[in-house]
Amino acid sequence: MNESAKNISELLRSVDKIIKNGNLQEAKDLIEKILEINPKNIYARAYSERISSLLKEKGFTPASLFSEKQKHDQSAASLPEENGTEHIPLVLHRKLSDAILVAYKTLLDEVWKDGCVTPFEQERIIAMRSFFAVSKDEHDYLEQNARLTCYLTAIKNGWNKGMRDFTDLRGQFQLTDEEDSILQPKVERLIKSLKSKGVILSLDDDKNFLLLVERLLEKNGYHTLNTTSGEEALTLLEHFSPDLVLCDIAFGHQNMNGFMFYERFRSIERFASTPFIFISALNQKELFRSGKKLGVDDYLTKPIDNELLLAAVEGRLRRVREMQTHDRYLTT
Repeated sequence: MNESAKNISELLRSVDKIIKNGNLQEAKDLIEKILEINPKNIYARAYSERISSLLKEKGFTPASLFSEKQKHDQSAASLPEENGTEHIPLVLHRKLSDAILVAYKTLLDEVWKDGCVTPFEQERIIAMRSFFAVSKDEHDYLEQNARLTCYLTAIKNGWNKGMRDFTDLRGQFQLTDEEDSILQPKVERLIKSLKSKGVILSLDDDKNFLLLVERLLEKNGYHTLNTTSGEEALTLLEHFSPDLVLCDIAFGHQNMNGFMFYERFRSIERFASTPFIFISALNQKELFRSGKKLGVDDYLTKPIDNELLLAAVEGRLRRVREMQTHDRYLTT
């Protein structure tokens, strides 16, 4: 952790203490200092949004946010709940703002990364649930998503270290028989991808083109994930991490075009350096320049030359692996 990150972490801990003491205005001032250091800090943005909302509410009593019962009671009954269905689809989570949803999901991912939730981490979850008014159904859904996603990541990391039996991991991540059954196809697909030369995510609204690309890549030792929209691709990314992305620019009348997906993709920290190649039938210099300005790695036009596509994929992946090897060398 660099010095800036350490400072932000210490300031966020101070924010937590100030909020518990009921001084929201002081907490807001401190959050603004954090955002000056790093305007993209997800926790600071979420806190800022929630504090601003609470300060505007009439009759709000800051001290009531963190009662002694909420600080120490580990039961779900002490936390905000919401009557309704037992399982809320992800779309209903939109009642949480983007900033709060991202921050809460990030916290759960951090907590479940090693498959073990410590008492301190549980206190963090309880405090954030209370302050951000995350309902029980929302929490249960998001925590299950984080737990299962981290389980798949643990399989990937274990496989790379020589692990082939994942029985202990199932217990570590508290998988139920139903969850294990649901995840089995994903686990098989993940292991298949780990045996390949690389995982390629392809986005195009032309299913015939996707099929041709899939056949070409699979024949040459790659594992493919195909989707016809950016929205579907973002759902796939919750459980899979491609080594490279091939993406069309225009997606008919759908909401998210290639440029919009690229920006969403790059905003996810673990994909900050993942190679991204635009493929389009639109051979226009303006589009090419726009892609380059965004930071796209390459731009290929249809009809695609098979050898050129394979060379672009192989070259980008080789470059990334060379950089990863170099970085490991520097840290040893």
